[in-house]
Amino acid sequence: MTQLSGRIVAGIGFASAATADEVIGLIEASLAEAGLASGHLAAIATHRRKLGTMLPLSVAAHFGVPLRLLDDRDLPMLGLAEGAAAAAGPLRLGKRKSAYATCALADCRPGFTIAAFGQPPISSAAMASSRLATSLAGP
Repeated sequence: MTQLSGRIVAGIGFASAATADEVIGLIEASLAEAGLASGHLAAIATHRRKLGTMLPLSVAAHFGVPLRLLDDRDLPMLGLAEGAAAAAGPLRLGKRKSAYATCALADCRPGFTIAAFGQPPISSAAMASSRLATSLAGP
């Protein structure tokens, strides 16, 4: 039997029509279904291609947890929400759907650390600074 950590990662997937409120509501409903409170969240996880929008950053900020971005090689399953969650540990709650989003919850495996899980998003300020330094460097 798997030892439950009490720390949860929410894996999310979403279409371009999704809103942050929709994803937040889906995560809250998923946590409630699993008998958990938002205080159990350790992180929000999704595929790095989903960072083309501010939505995942807004969702993570709402819950006060870090956003972690995963690549295809990090996902142990085909489905985005379940794969992103399962990368942290055993699934607690399989994929749940709303109109434009999916969510799955996983217990963090023993020894789980945020630092070793996926990649953090690069902040807009860091990207702007990098672009400025590159443009000043010349050809």
